Amino acid sequence: MLLFTFVLLFLTLNLAVASFASEALEIPYQINNSDRIVIGTVSKVDMFRDHTIATITVSEWLYNPLHTETIKVRSERGTNIKTEVEVEFIQNESVLLMLNDVDLNKQLFRVGIGVPGKHPVSDRDAVIEELKAQGKWQGEGQAGNKTNETETIENTQTASKQEENVTENKTIDNGKTENTGTAGKQAGKSNDTKLKSTPFISSFWVLAAVLGAVMYVRKKK
Repeated sequence: MLLFTFVLLFLTLNLAVASFASEALEIPYQINNSDRIVIGTVSKVDMFRDHTIATITVSEWLYNPLHTETIKVRSERGTNIKTEVEVEFIQNESVLLMLNDVDLNKQLFRVGIGVPGKHPVSDRDAVIEELKAQGKWQGEGQAGNKTNETETIENTQTASKQEENVTENKTIDNGKTENTGTAGKQAGKSNDTKLKSTPFISSFWVLAAVLGAVMYVRKKK
């Protein structure tokens, strides 16, 4: 009876492990059990006695991005520890990783699903489709996911807008200058008119004075 119990327990555990292994291979399960998803290149591998730290140069965030160009991923494989369930990193390989946060202050993560959570970059489209199906896809332009090319284009557009603003300001300044010139011309014309009308007014008063003198003389006579 005791032997039967142990056999039954052993079979139950094996079935549970097999079921977990089957689920872990599925992208939907991996996404649901990941804090972030990233695509990048393994730029450095540091192996220690009981673990490995891989430095990943980020190419693209597919889910829950961060504003960082590099991250570190820990694997529980080391010089004295070999395991089939922990991911192994190779220098300069391109990878798509299902990550769990370990220490965000140190930009440190781990592949929570183990080996199934490490994908070739060719799985990108399949992962994006599942993210869309789960309503977790934020689009190509999601925060923290800008390439150098995108930044260059945005900087160029900003510079163009600044140049347009400078041109508009110059146009306004020129308009003010022209208006000032026009006002000056109008003032000049007004002064000319006053100067032209002044001799006429002076002549009128001289004529009036003469006529007055003549009339006065006639009255005296």
